[in-house]
Amino acid sequence: GNSVYFPDRVVPMLPHELSLDMCSLKAGQDRAALACHLTIDPKGKVTAWHFTRAVVRLAANIAYEDAQAAMDGTLAHDLKESALEPLWACWKLLAAARDAREPLNLDLPERRAELDEQGKIARISVRERLDAHRLVEDFMIAANVAAAKALEAKKSPVMYRVHEPPSREKLVGLKDYLDTFDIPFALGQVITPGLFNRILAKIDDETILPQIMEQVLRSQTQAYYTPVNAGHFGLSLGSYAHFTSPIRRYADLIVHRALVGAYGLDPDAEQTALTKAMGDDLDKMAQTISRAERRAMEAERETIDRYVAAYLSGQIGQIVQCRITGVQSFGFFATVMDLGGDGMVPVSTLGREFFHYDEASQTLTGEHSRTQFSPGQRIELRLAEANPVSGALRFELPDMDPGAARVDRGPRREDAGGRKKPMSTMRRGRPANIRHQGRKKK
Repeated sequence: GNSVYFPDRVVPMLPHELSLDMCSLKAGQDRAALACHLTIDPKGKVTAWHFTRAVVRLAANIAYEDAQAAMDGTLAHDLKESALEPLWACWKLLAAARDAREPLNLDLPERRAELDEQGKIARISVRERLDAHRLVEDFMIAANVAAAKALEAKKSPVMYRVHEPPSREKLVGLKDYLDTFDIPFALGQVITPGLFNRILAKIDDETILPQIMEQVLRSQTQAYYTPVNAGHFGLSLGSYAHFTSPIRRYADLIVHRALVGAYGLDPDAEQTALTKAMGDDLDKMAQTISRAERRAMEAERETIDRYVAAYLSGQIGQIVQCRITGVQSFGFFATVMDLGGDGMVPVSTLGREFFHYDEASQTLTGEHSRTQFSPGQRIELRLAEANPVSGALRFELPDMDPGAARVDRGPRREDAGGRKKPMSTMRRGRPANIRHQGRKKK
């Protein structure tokens, strides 16, 4: 369904002979390509497009950082005047049109693990967001839109990339959360990506902005592939497909084949075009590659978790700087800052005090001390456990003796056999000294 990216290797969708050689764009070598020709007007609007078979020879492969340095004037490059400057000038038009379209703008950090020669994490670095990255993304988005619309013009089957608007249930949860910060959010209005952007733009407290940004992200639906168009909410686009990565995503390969067939781009189209049988089976294929994508994302995330746990396994008992990422009635989750790796602090380890859980604000508050734990909060924690096999981490408060914890099992109710069971054991997680206050779910 797609290539999978791990810290130490890539598992390619296609055989290595294709993905690393014949289908890889290498400088100075002829390569077969499906080219997208775009016409962009002075306002950044793509006014025309067409697709052709082509043989291309790249003048150079330029790293993002080098291209950015050349445009910033800190690095000399032979292709700056002939290639980079015209590319940047055109991109600025596309960027202006993108800003006017108001796609969802969540500036969340992207971390990557750098390994040493022994295959262990040397450090976790945050990928710097450069204009060079945004440039490539905007040109790819323009090509993806052109591919979808070109196929629609021929009434051809399309493998759309769909991102639906948030569900009402998610929006209600977001409203309750924003209410705790006195941030207004009316449910009756038309929900657009620009609405979320404007909410975030009004937040001038840098300490709470990341947690609200993450909450907005959690309110979004997951994108998927389908032959039925429902638009792309996050990008604020009516028609969107994936076209630009046919060697690492099967969805793109389907779009390529559809374009070849719809526009007669290959005299031997029976071998390269989207066949009628494939077109008829597009829904099943969409479900398959959507599942493959989710599987790959989970594998990548769990692998990073295991690397981080292995890295931290030698630091048991140490105090680490963390940020709370989520709060539930049974405890709270935190991630190690500048490193990643999520772990849990069970509420049963918080001592003898009762803690009230407020579902709307997602906070735990001590009954007497008024100590509060909430998403986004920065906190020092002691690393109690790091399991490299499962990738699980467990934290404790630095000044807390876990043996002193008192567990309130809460009101009791009967199970099917008439025996009394503590209500807390019927919830996810362990029994805890918790009193729950929140809105009732219907």
